[in-house]
Amino acid sequence: MKTRHRNLLILFFIALPFLITLLYVYNIYSDIPKEIYVYSNRDTIISLDIPVTAVIKETSQTVNFSRPVTIQAKQTGNYSLEYKLFNLISLPSGKLSVLDSGNLYAGGFPVGFYLKTDGVLVADTAQFTDYYGNQVSPSSDSLLCGDYIVDINGESLSEKKKVADIIDKSQGETLNIGIIRNEQYETVSITPVMDSDGKFKLGIWVKDDSQGIGTVTYIDKDGNYGALGHGINDSSSGNVLKISNGFLYKTNILSITKGHGDVPGEYIGTIDYSPSNRLGLIKENTSCGVYGTLSKDKCDNLINQYDLKPFEIGFNYQVHKGEAYVQVYLNGCINDYKIEITDISNKSEKNITFKCVSEELLEKTNGIVQGMSGCPIIQDGKIVGAVTHVFISDSTMGYGIFIQSMLNKR
Repeated sequence: MKTRHRNLLILFFIALPFLITLLYVYNIYSDIPKEIYVYSNRDTIISLDIPVTAVIKETSQTVNFSRPVTIQAKQTGNYSLEYKLFNLISLPSGKLSVLDSGNLYAGGFPVGFYLKTDGVLVADTAQFTDYYGNQVSPSSDSLLCGDYIVDINGESLSEKKKVADIIDKSQGETLNIGIIRNEQYETVSITPVMDSDGKFKLGIWVKDDSQGIGTVTYIDKDGNYGALGHGINDSSSGNVLKISNGFLYKTNILSITKGHGDVPGEYIGTIDYSPSNRLGLIKENTSCGVYGTLSKDKCDNLINQYDLKPFEIGFNYQVHKGEAYVQVYLNGCINDYKIEITDISNKSEKNITFKCVSEELLEKTNGIVQGMSGCPIIQDGKIVGAVTHVFISDSTMGYGIFIQSMLNKR
């Protein structure tokens, strides 16, 4: 027994340096920007302070990120970066993108969202009482929360009413239901059951749309916008909602409920879904935000109405701890409120951790409230990110996403 324990101890001490090395390499790799952006015809200083070199594959130039480096590029385009730790250990490659100089109008104004699902979303399965008084759940072994029903017996559909009609008219004949599950198309066969009222059912809760209030982060020169900084999720599955299309609407903010304790505050508002109140289209709903286009006249009107200003894009390696501002809509206009960036991470979509220090914002809202998702974060005269989440236990603290990450997802 002693020999066994001694061998295990020896094995542990042999493996420990290897594990420490792996952990160190992982942490270094997590600090490397997977994509580095610079502007053409401009000197860009990048300070990463990590023991990593990169060879620009197309030009064979070597960049040493252990000290501040100045990158100069005259031609726009994308270049491959071959990373090495200590110039010895190969790491997964990255990308250098050279862009034309360009600005974004920082948003900060609230809007209403209406999204149409891509198919009919299964929110849950349920039991019901059949014609004979038994508790049944025909779909419980075949459909899952988060499935999207896209056809029944080969007939395409996108509305929950159509699903209900087909089921009710089935007369108890087995239905072949086409679904999207985990991005894959599948077919399941389910036999509807007559309920106590004589109607045929599958025992499913479904939805075909979603609504809410949030904030536009930016508008570009072509009328494209990004909002929220995170996706609109299905509340039942927690997954980003798959959408076919949607509309952006004006919203009327009536009041703001302050956050307190473990209860986040929120914007209280109304949305008029009439066509005349539409601002633009929703084309994408991703983990990094909601994206779409504004018509030329609506775009110009919003820029003038809220006095939106253009800002240069601040890339992730330019964001630093310290003073910054969030642009928030309060009392009928957009104002800058001071925050303190306390942490920066490339490891997740919660890239920026910050604390509200503006006494005015704390007085009015106690910090971050629901509906502020998407508020632009400004630092050093650049738009660097967007507010995404509030700390549940502390409304003065919040998370943000890099504006670079939002632009990459659109």
